[in-house]
Amino acid sequence: MGKDRRLAAMAVAASTCLALSWAPAVAIAHEAGDAGAGIGGAAALAADVSSDNGLPKTIEYQKVTGEIESGQTYSLVTTTATAGSGKTEYRILHYTDGAAALDKCKTSAHSDVLSPADCTAGNFAGTGAHQWTIEAVEGGYTVKSNTASGKYLNISAGGATPGDEAQVLKVERMDDGSFSIGREVSGTMYYFAFNNTANGSWKVSTDPYGFVAYKKTEVTPNVIPNDKPASGVTYDQPYASGTAGSQYFRIPSLITLKDGSLLSAIDARWTTLGDAGGLDTIVSKSTDGGKTWNYSFPNYFNDSTNAYNSHATAFIDPVMVEREGTVYMMVDLWPGGVALNSAANNHPVNASGYVEIDGEQRLVLFASPNPDTQRSVGVERGTGYTHYVGDFGADGYAPVIKADGGATEFYVDREYFLFDENKDPVYCQQLGSSDYVQQNVFYFNADLHVTATSYLWLVSSSDGGASWSDPMMLNEQVRTSVDKNDCFYGVGPGRGVVTSTGRIILPCYTYEYGKGDGHTSTIYSDDGVTWHRSNNLQNQTSESTVVEADGRLYLFARHGWYAVSTDNGVTWRDEKSLPASGLTIDTGCQINAITYSEKIDGKTAIILSCPSASRRINGTINVGLVQDDGGISWDYTFDVTKNGTWFAYSSMTELPDGSIGILYETKQTAASADSITYESFSIEDIAPNAEIGNERNVSVPLYGEIEFDIEGSLKGYENVDTAILGIKVEDNGDGTSTVTFEGKREGVVEFVDPASGVSYTVTVAPEKLVEVVVSPGESTTLGVNGAEIAHKPDESIASIEVTSQKLSEVWGEIPGSLGSDNSFAGEAIRLSDALFTFTANGENWTVSGTTQDGETAYLKIEKAGLPGQGQAGVIQLKFEANNLFRLYDTSTKKHLHFWRDGKACFDQCGGNDLAGDSMELYRPAKEGEDASTSPIPGYVRVTDAAQVVDGGQYLIVASVGEERFVLNPSLGVGNKYAHVVKVDPGRTEQRLKVTGVAPGVTDAMVGDTVCRITVAGYLAPEFVWSDDYSEATATFKHTAGGETQELACKVTSVRTEPTETKDGLVVYTAEVEFEGNVYRDEKRVVLPAIGEQEPGGGTSGATDQKPNSSTGSNGGASLPRTGDPVTIVGLLGAAGISLSAIGARLFRRKN
Repeated sequence: MGKDRRLAAMAVAASTCLALSWAPAVAIAHEAGDAGAGIGGAAALAADVSSDNGLPKTIEYQKVTGEIESGQTYSLVTTTATAGSGKTEYRILHYTDGAAALDKCKTSAHSDVLSPADCTAGNFAGTGAHQWTIEAVEGGYTVKSNTASGKYLNISAGGATPGDEAQVLKVERMDDGSFSIGREVSGTMYYFAFNNTANGSWKVSTDPYGFVAYKKTEVTPNVIPNDKPASGVTYDQPYASGTAGSQYFRIPSLITLKDGSLLSAIDARWTTLGDAGGLDTIVSKSTDGGKTWNYSFPNYFNDSTNAYNSHATAFIDPVMVEREGTVYMMVDLWPGGVALNSAANNHPVNASGYVEIDGEQRLVLFASPNPDTQRSVGVERGTGYTHYVGDFGADGYAPVIKADGGATEFYVDREYFLFDENKDPVYCQQLGSSDYVQQNVFYFNADLHVTATSYLWLVSSSDGGASWSDPMMLNEQVRTSVDKNDCFYGVGPGRGVVTSTGRIILPCYTYEYGKGDGHTSTIYSDDGVTWHRSNNLQNQTSESTVVEADGRLYLFARHGWYAVSTDNGVTWRDEKSLPASGLTIDTGCQINAITYSEKIDGKTAIILSCPSASRRINGTINVGLVQDDGGISWDYTFDVTKNGTWFAYSSMTELPDGSIGILYETKQTAASADSITYESFSIEDIAPNAEIGNERNVSVPLYGEIEFDIEGSLKGYENVDTAILGIKVEDNGDGTSTVTFEGKREGVVEFVDPASGVSYTVTVAPEKLVEVVVSPGESTTLGVNGAEIAHKPDESIASIEVTSQKLSEVWGEIPGSLGSDNSFAGEAIRLSDALFTFTANGENWTVSGTTQDGETAYLKIEKAGLPGQGQAGVIQLKFEANNLFRLYDTSTKKHLHFWRDGKACFDQCGGNDLAGDSMELYRPAKEGEDASTSPIPGYVRVTDAAQVVDGGQYLIVASVGEERFVLNPSLGVGNKYAHVVKVDPGRTEQRLKVTGVAPGVTDAMVGDTVCRITVAGYLAPEFVWSDDYSEATATFKHTAGGETQELACKVTSVRTEPTETKDGLVVYTAEVEFEGNVYRDEKRVVLPAIGEQEPGGGTSGATDQKPNSSTGSNGGASLPRTGDPVTIVGLLGAAGISLSAIGARLFRRKN
């Protein structure tokens, strides 16, 4: 469950305020009284509607398409939406009884039926705050509020107000179907109108203004069945925004089933990111490794529409585990209107929901859903309830027994839907609509209500999530036996664990009202039916995750603590600090852990995911190796997100191939956790070069080294190709050895250490590779990281030189530097990439730029530290003294601000900080315009507001002393410095100069980058001879492109006859001319001495010639083979051709 509860509560409280003359009313209210106070509950409806076929009639406000009917009641809605909110918001005319001014509430559309049907702000429901009776009178109409005071709409030249006296108004239908409301004052018609600014206000105008009229209409309600939303399919990602109609998802859970399928669960939060207000549980399953996902809803209540409602129920925080083919999923269930934050009532009662009656724990029910009302009648003392739930019968129903007298007045089924004494459904109005639904004791609009506290709701599936069991509520077993009940005892979301004994363990924690998170504990069961609760951790802790390793259970908890159990989860002891153990972690967020199936580096491995920095950014997967004494050594860390990218709640699972799947919260906009991402990573990436089971896959950088320690020593590599890999083993004297691998040439080597049985696969490859093609005698340059030459090229092919050069000289314009903090040590960009286009918008401006990804970023001063947004603000440009400008967003009423105290980042300011809000504007210099002496060379400072033109492009600059910082077009949400670029005219770049010498391919390495240099041209040929050496061909291959040319050679021979004691010799010479050079190759055939001939042999050397098969590479008397350097050097040298000129050295033919 999200933990920013205090801030969320403040935001909710702020949104409840129904401001009168100075601010708009908010129709999605967050305060509530008892059911009888309104919200369309059963009690509220009784006085307002009649009964029809067992269902009451209900009220809709239907759009008027004809004329106004005298004496009818209407709601009036503006035809124009408020400006700059980024979403469509029209205003409903509202009057608070007794107030001196008119007010307003929100609606999002001009639908055929107005929603909300009644005011949902504060306790105004049922007061007639939105209801106006329009009565025809002589000369026009009167418009009267249906509130108790019965005020009239009055119009004067000075404005519109509620009045005691009826005024005769003109109500006329306009061409667009809306209605104007006006009054003639001193010969001038004044019309009731709306000022559509950001907050909006009522006014009068001499121009007619239209209102959409909605007539109060009695209708027979539609009954919504107790069905769940339709299932469906997604691809690649299980919970992309819009899946199943939900905009937002939070709190992931992910497990691998025994058949290898992936099963995930998460909150479907519909239109909110809050922790209450109409949340349901959606699951999604993949049988193809995450390519395709099939979703469905195991937990869903229809008490509200699929949209945020502060009085709705909430299934939240799933945790899952599989045991012997059965999946168990537990969530928190909040009754309607109650939660720790984001609900109408954020002060749950300290109770379990159960009371012991006649020796049995019974679920007790109250007349009111309101926790304060329940407290007033003794809920925290176990009194005040009106009914309780008896035992379930074989038919699946349990009696709802009246506490006073013991009569059965209702029944509930196993999902706690209410039925009357005849077991017929009992209905109530659905929140947010005029439809009706069956009552449930968890629904705000029901007749009976559970205790206003949290409930542990457990369901199971024996078919991999295709269907789910009836729920078990575990409060009866794990909350009734404790000495003290807090207002919340709930789920540690993510995944549980099944121990080696088959015990199911699920993490839980308490929350104490007014204090915050309480203490972690776990619940456990050996059969999935009977559950027990462990002791609490002593330190403040909350959400947690549990793993088993080396006979112990490890619990890792939010707030930075971990504990150990040696009795299978009954008790937790030895609490230790996670940061002190060496783990870099944001202690203010949920974490997740699993035990890996193979040992890593010979140790049992715990894999743990968490954000590694405060503010829930920079997600990591960490590998902790369990030591002999039970301690944990965090030896490997893998970045899931970095550079300030959001990473919050997560859940991991091991996939059948040993890789790690992770489902985690990130975000794409300024809203927190608005995006859910599934990814998988190989264990070799997570723990690079580690010994995984009995295999170690090692990646060695070409021309670089890696070093690691092993137990014992290392053998078995004697036959490894040392041209590819160099191996050095040093005994550390403590039973371990340090192994160093040196990458010499690209390739793969394999060997097995006989002592440990570990198989090694070592891959040598460049970490970074840049390919360069030059011609002999030509040069080119490229940017590189670092100036150190780690590997020199073959200087007979190419030469290199590292130099430093200003980027302004390379690019021809001034550079700027990005960064993830105020050091601005990141990449360089052209300042022209930070230009914003100013587009006229009336007297104001729309200001937009293009991000590095090619997206449009608008200046909208709405989110702290994030001025770049996907929607445009309405920007007023204020010209100040000293040629400075302030940029004011009229839609949010905030100035663009820059922190000049060392933070060096842009922000927003709702006040009047002239120094902090003042900016400089610069435009690109025109052709022929000298801007070399400008503070930003190449740009001219704007010195007058008239110089800002429609369609012009400008740098928005904050000046701090001699330094200047430019607003960067960005949609980044995880790093506020993505929106800033520091002007950096002196920034240099290391440049590598490559000069071609002769055709060939060679490598150089500068810093961490291998530069593969191809000097274009044809290499020395490969000669191919016929069997009798009478013919030969020469094939020339080009280094760039690989094309070949084959030419026939001229073949000559010189024969020396043998004697009786001395061998003879035939020397065959092949000669070819290509591109002005002559190339030769020769073959030598020994003619045996005559005395050595076999009996019957002839005397012709041609008959007994024997081609010599020796390599001749050692300079001995044997004949060299084709392409041997001895032969080529000798022959080509005689022809006056240098070896380096043809690159023969690197491309010998190998026979």
